[in-house]
Amino acid sequence: MDFSVNVSLAKARKLGTLFRKLQPKAEDFLDNRFFPSPKENPEDVVRFFFFITGIDHRTSPLGQSFEGLVEEEYFQGADLLWHLALRKYHENPAFFEPKQMAHITTKHVKEWLTVIQPVQVTIRNPSQRAELLRDCGRKLKGLYKSSVLNLLEQAENKLLGSPSSTSLGLLDHLARFKAYEDPARKKSYLLLKFLLRRRLWTLEDPENLRIPVDNHLIRIALRTGIVQVSPSFEQNLRDRRELTVADDVALRQVIADAFAEVASYAKHPILELDDFLWHFGRLCCKATSPICDTGCSTKCFVATDLLPLSCSLQCPLRDACTAFSEPRYRELQEPKLDTFYY
Repeated sequence: MDFSVNVSLAKARKLGTLFRKLQPKAEDFLDNRFFPSPKENPEDVVRFFFFITGIDHRTSPLGQSFEGLVEEEYFQGADLLWHLALRKYHENPAFFEPKQMAHITTKHVKEWLTVIQPVQVTIRNPSQRAELLRDCGRKLKGLYKSSVLNLLEQAENKLLGSPSSTSLGLLDHLARFKAYEDPARKKSYLLLKFLLRRRLWTLEDPENLRIPVDNHLIRIALRTGIVQVSPSFEQNLRDRRELTVADDVALRQVIADAFAEVASYAKHPILELDDFLWHFGRLCCKATSPICDTGCSTKCFVATDLLPLSCSLQCPLRDACTAFSEPRYRELQEPKLDTFYY
């Protein structure tokens, strides 16, 4: 079966030109509900980002949504994960030491990542997340003297090592960990975004940079038309049939190339573009009931914090999106796949 996918340069140019006008703003990752203060010990901070990014993937268990109240504030999905993680960090920073993570159990994860209001819900696959955290803890101990800063130093400010030497770049080092083994490197690029934005690392080979492609960016890429899939691939997506890991990785790698073209035309840093795209996919271009179907009636984070210009309660990408003018493309969603890659 032909599951080919290609970049549409014309669509990428159109979307990039639109983003050049929009110039969305970047996040600083300083929100004290989710992230440690810059005043904290740098090793503690990078460990926090390393471990939590490693388990930042599909959060909702089957039949439930991972959401709830924590001290009268409501959080959902990744926001709830990072908020509960920060609460644990404030209670006991030593919880995130590699020697502790190397022995974390499913019971620990369940106790840590469960909310009880308005109903009790535990994060999806706690045993799998415990396994990923143990692998990270053990390899940090064995390979990097229990220090994420040591790992970053060994990467020598490069994403990829030189073919002519034995040196490894950051992506090479991260690929040693099961949580970061994804060939499309979604979590690796997400961790990089945190490190760069918080000025915990510097980058000397930006030509190797790509966007962290997850389910939200897949939907946006398919619906805007910046990637085009074969008819059989499109039918697979419409029918919500299971996709192989290899086909999913291939799709996300082409999508990363497409967004690189978009960022080039937009003259906008690609990881800052990701800030907008991730929230836009989560809040506006949702899997079901996207705003081009339902209309928009509220000011969300995209409108109030990421767009310097008003979206006028309409889809800000409407002038460059295939699905806005051709409703059948609104049915396209991310592949059906059980994975911890994203």
